[in-house]
Amino acid sequence: MKEGSFREKIYQAAEEMDLWGYSGFGLPRIEMEGDRIFSIEDHGGLLEYGPEVIKVAARELVVTVTGTDMEIVSMEKGSLTVRGRIAQVSLSR
Repeated sequence: MKEGSFREKIYQAAEEMDLWGYSGFGLPRIEMEGDRIFSIEDHGGLLEYGPEVIKVAARELVVTVTGTDMEIVSMEKGSLTVRGRIAQVSLSR
């Protein structure tokens, strides 16, 4: 069985059993406080960093945060917190 197929089956089972609140599915956890604070846990590293664009690898996703006056206020292994005026958060594969 291909890894992507297996992962999709795990996600489908989690959806059916309403288990999304539990960690361990290999998905990033993203939180926002209004349009000022963005946090991500379980990410794969910073791809781009600037005051207007921050891109983060998160497994098969790329999380892009755009805005103004953005700065990293906390960065530890697997977690990142950004502060600024956040205009948009987008996910791409």
